[in-house]
Amino acid sequence: MITIHHSPMSRSTRVVWFCEEIGLDYRLQTVEMFSDAMKRPEYLAINPLGKVPAIEDGDFVLWETSAILQYLDAKYGDGRLMPPRDTAAGALAIQWLDYGENPLTVIMGEIAAHSGPMPEDRRIPALVDRGREVAPQIVGVIERALGEQDWILGDDFSAADIMLAFGLMIADYLGYVNDATPRSRAYLARAMARPAFQRAAAL
Repeated sequence: MITIHHSPMSRSTRVVWFCEEIGLDYRLQTVEMFSDAMKRPEYLAINPLGKVPAIEDGDFVLWETSAILQYLDAKYGDGRLMPPRDTAAGALAIQWLDYGENPLTVIMGEIAAHSGPMPEDRRIPALVDRGREVAPQIVGVIERALGEQDWILGDDFSAADIMLAFGLMIADYLGYVNDATPRSRAYLARAMARPAFQRAAAL
């Protein structure tokens, strides 16, 4: 059984959601966001950035979300949520996995954290200003790419949708998923209605 180092409704929710989608058993090791627990030597030995997610699969440790999802799909998911890498769909999946983290989640997360829950002495107002300037464009890329599709790759839900939906949740909270982005709004609603997401979000 894998161990997921997790903070509720953080980036690690994507890993829990993925495991719920493929029916993979896991154990949660909860770490409080922005806490000293993330800076302890024993945790930094697992994730040297002092962040979540990280997974332990036996003696193997992995701590970048995109890499974790691709690893879990290849080892435990029978390729259900990642098309083969040597296909156009596989290349697009990786593109959207990367886009879902940077810029989408990075920019939206910076706006949210540096204008809200992050300790005041660690906030950087310039990141908020920069983020607010580019956020509509970042969501607009997804809005145009969706077209009339249910999911970012077409008819089939994939790991790329997990990455994008999490970033869009933050964008929605910040007001960047709105009447001007109806496709993104409907897409996010479909993703959040999935039973696997509901289970992950409850943890």
